[in-house]
Amino acid sequence: MLRILLIDDNPNDRLLAIRQLEREFSDLQVEQVATAEDLAQALERGEFNLVVTDYQLRWSNGLEVLNTIKASYPNCPVIMFTNSGTQEIAVEAMKSGLDDYVIKSPQHQVRLTVAVRSALERAETRQKAANLEIRFQTLLNRLNVGIYRATFDGSLLECNPAFLRLIGLGSLPQEQASRLIELYFQPEDYTQLINQLRQNGEVRDREMQLRRADGSLIWVRLSKTFTKIDGNSIIDGLVEDISDRKQVELEREQLLISEQAARMEAEAEKQNYSLLSEASRLLVSSLDYHTTLAKLANLVVPTLADCCFIDIVETNLTVFEEPVVAAATPEKEVLALLLRRFYSTSVDADFGVRKVLQTGEPELVTDAAANSFLVGMKQDAKTQRLMRQINIQSYIIVPLEARDRKLGTMTLITTQENRRYTQTNLNMAQALAQRAATAIDNARLYQQAIDANRIKDEFLAVLSHEIRTPLNPILGWAKLLRSNKLDPEKTALALETIERNAKLQTKLIEDLLDISRILRGKLSLNVCPVDLASIIRAAMETVRLSAEAKLIQVQSSLDPAVGQVFGDPGRLQQIVWNLLSNAIKFTPEGGQVEIYLEQINSQAQMRIRDTGKGISADFLPYVFDTFRQADSATTRKFGGLGLGLAIVRYLVEMHGGSVLVESLGEGQGATFIVKLPMILTDSIENSKESDTTASDTPAFGGLKIVVVDDDPDSLELVSFILEQHGATITAVSSAIEVLEILAQLKPDLLVSDIGMPEMDGYMLLRQIRSLSPEQGGQILAIALTAYAGEGNEQQAIKAGFQAHITKPIDPAQLITTIANLIQN
Repeated sequence: MLRILLIDDNPNDRLLAIRQLEREFSDLQVEQVATAEDLAQALERGEFNLVVTDYQLRWSNGLEVLNTIKASYPNCPVIMFTNSGTQEIAVEAMKSGLDDYVIKSPQHQVRLTVAVRSALERAETRQKAANLEIRFQTLLNRLNVGIYRATFDGSLLECNPAFLRLIGLGSLPQEQASRLIELYFQPEDYTQLINQLRQNGEVRDREMQLRRADGSLIWVRLSKTFTKIDGNSIIDGLVEDISDRKQVELEREQLLISEQAARMEAEAEKQNYSLLSEASRLLVSSLDYHTTLAKLANLVVPTLADCCFIDIVETNLTVFEEPVVAAATPEKEVLALLLRRFYSTSVDADFGVRKVLQTGEPELVTDAAANSFLVGMKQDAKTQRLMRQINIQSYIIVPLEARDRKLGTMTLITTQENRRYTQTNLNMAQALAQRAATAIDNARLYQQAIDANRIKDEFLAVLSHEIRTPLNPILGWAKLLRSNKLDPEKTALALETIERNAKLQTKLIEDLLDISRILRGKLSLNVCPVDLASIIRAAMETVRLSAEAKLIQVQSSLDPAVGQVFGDPGRLQQIVWNLLSNAIKFTPEGGQVEIYLEQINSQAQMRIRDTGKGISADFLPYVFDTFRQADSATTRKFGGLGLGLAIVRYLVEMHGGSVLVESLGEGQGATFIVKLPMILTDSIENSKESDTTASDTPAFGGLKIVVVDDDPDSLELVSFILEQHGATITAVSSAIEVLEILAQLKPDLLVSDIGMPEMDGYMLLRQIRSLSPEQGGQILAIALTAYAGEGNEQQAIKAGFQAHITKPIDPAQLITTIANLIQN
């Protein structure tokens, strides 16, 4: 049903509009609004799909009504149906989000239904685009496929983090970039791949083994394409780790081999190994482990047990799946289910299943002590009656383990007085449990492999669409230009379209490369003192045209008293540009974007606020995640890869700052806040926001400090801050270098990162504290780390540090901490 809100204080005009609409729309509901009170009530209910409003109203006008509706329902189509408006009013209304403008006259009123249908179709199109964007982003967020680009001789040009993880590298050393790809292939496989690329231009879904950096072999599925770019031969590769699937296939083969061996052993021990053989056959017959486990339990009963439980748990070892229960008789099965319910739900129960899950050790009870089955449970009359009815004589509980993961337990119970379990029975139960665990794990891994393959295929399809979409207008207009049949106006349009779509592709590629460089640690900063106000003005000029195209006002308030920061001007402008362009992108036409620069204590703070779509509370924690995007509509012509805000976060943190986002919810705009440490100067220290005077600022003249951090940007930033206060700094990038220079340099203080390769900060300080005082064993030490938990601070103090400071670095906190240590 189409629900229309009709706002007009003239009853004849309302009747005219309703009759016109009813001619076109059969399933129609019109709510009439003639007063301000009617409008307020209708807006509160919100039960309408579209609004038709007059301009001249006794209590208001169409522009005010339009703004009121858009403030509460920004996506609702609005049409103005009036005979008292002007062209200027129509233009202003369109800027505020009006969908169409129809004159009340016999020759024009027929346009009302056309305008309504067009507005509804546009709204539906926008919603479909939003749904497609949501699906696209979901696929991207789950990508775990290695992608790389290399030259024909094997030199790696670019790759994503998944590729580096796949070959076992945390980052890519420069000296390994040349002929890197060839190093990880078997020689004969690499030769065949190159030959096939030369002949066919592509390789599809080739399965082979790669040798990782640590020498281990993994199975991968590989696809490659060969292209020429600017005369250079380029190989684009897609690598998927299929080791788990191969392992599943191998283990299934091994399981079948075990089954054949079990059949051979059946001649010697017919009863036991015929059971194992049948169990193995059941477990490999299907990848639905719930079904096969039920068959296994019924196979075990009554041959090996009178009752059998198989409990599958989640990774936290506390949440049970629906159990598999089998018993020799229906009466025993009912009792077994009651027993299972007691030990799985009672707070007081300390059933052996939990003990076996925690320790991984089997439990065998062979005598009357079996009736202590529910040790710790309150032995009320109901429990005692249940225990007498079940009459447990002996039981076995064995863990279900595969690849060092505890998947659950299998419990076997005897209730016959002449039947007691022995060590041989325990061995048989463990053999069954091992096969059951393998079947469970294989089924899960196989499903994961299928899911990963499906996600990869869907991602590649969407990614291909995302890259190819801009090519369509580029190639189409290029062919038309070559025909020399376009007039000057169409030629200008063609060139503008080609340029715009080429820029879209360039931005997509640049964002991917930036993320790749950041995650590989290859993005470096060219730091110097920077005036943020000039950076902001330059970024505002860059986005000016896109803002004007949407009639968005970009306003700024830049406090000239804000001091300089230490950073890379280009990357700082990239931060501001990304946030401004993001705000403009998600702000509707006629909206507003504001940027403020102010000083908060010793930090420069930028706030970018928009009146756009806003962000839901559920999505706020994920705004800055790579390949993530909110479940809301966007206005982009082509969907991006959701990298802009992730790049902002990385760049801000590389500058020692922080970034956060605030939003009251969808439709209520968003505010991004960036904080960067300012360079400490006399003017900043004497500013009104500071609680200290210049004489309170400590000077470290003559103080010798060793700073160690494997991240070059963090190392340079900390060294610069301390040098500004007169300290003599020795900066090194590894713990081993500290040990080499400590005794000779005799520094007064050590500022050490914690997370470093080969030897971390804790190991370093333990070695230092084992030295004599003459060798530097009693040096003051500060832990400077991104590990910010309370436990991390306690661990640092326990290792011998006098203080623990978390990243991002607050320069004032660092200086104050050092001053306090020196003073004490």
